[in-house]
Order: sequence, then structure tokens, then C-alpha cells
Amino acid sequence: MRILFCGLFFLPLSALAEVVTVDFVRVLNDHHEEAVYYDENNWKQHRIKALDRGYISSYKLLVKTSDDGQTDILLITGYASDSQYEAREDNFAVVMRESRRDGPALLNDKTPGEFRDVVDGGVFTADP
Repeated sequence: MRILFCGLFFLPLSALAEVVTVDFVRVLNDHHEEAVYYDENNWKQHRIKALDRGYISSYKLLVKTSDDGQTDILLITGYASDSQYEAREDNFAVVMRESRRDGPALLNDKTPGEFRDVVDGGVFTADP
């Protein structure tokens, strides 16, 4: 997973937003399908709506499965400015409130704690 993250540094600086958040997600108990379904149908859908509304400047969902079957997911969200980043909680509250009123989309009735763990993450900024 760290190798994939290091690859992000080879992108041209212009490809990066002003502020980028990255979450490193480890899939638990071989629940690859549940984890990918959850992120595709919740996290990604929220980002699509946020992008359409101008709340974020970019997003990327990256999935890597190793030869031994371990799946890791990177959830990357870009913000065009510090002010856009600072408004993220309020903006995503609006998006989420208007989305699934009956809660997150789940596969096989598994809760997120059963199939995923956010093991690391951070906020990164482009050099001025």
C-alpha cells in the first residue's frame, strides 16, 4: 500500500489539488466484495455529488489486491483551496443528508466494522 502511495508523488504537481486527504483502508476477513461495494456505493457517490456541487476538486478510489489476497483501498479527495477543505464537514453533511436516508448501502448485511479498517490517513498540501 505504501508503494502505491509513493507513486502519487510522481504525478505532476498541477495534477494535485491544493489540499488532498488520503485514507488507507485495510479490508478485513477477506470481505473484499463488501468493502469495495461499500466504497463504490457510499464514499464514491458522495464524492460525485460533492464534485458536481463544487465542494471538492477531485476524488480517486484505488483498490489493490496482493498476490496473497489482501486487499487495500486508498480513498483520495482533493480540495481546490484551504477554504474548500475547511468547509468539508458542512458540505458533506448536506450531501449525506440528501443521499441515502435509510443509511449506507451495504452488501450481505455486513457493517463497515466487519469488513474494513481505516489504518492510516492524512492531509497533504501542495507547496506554495
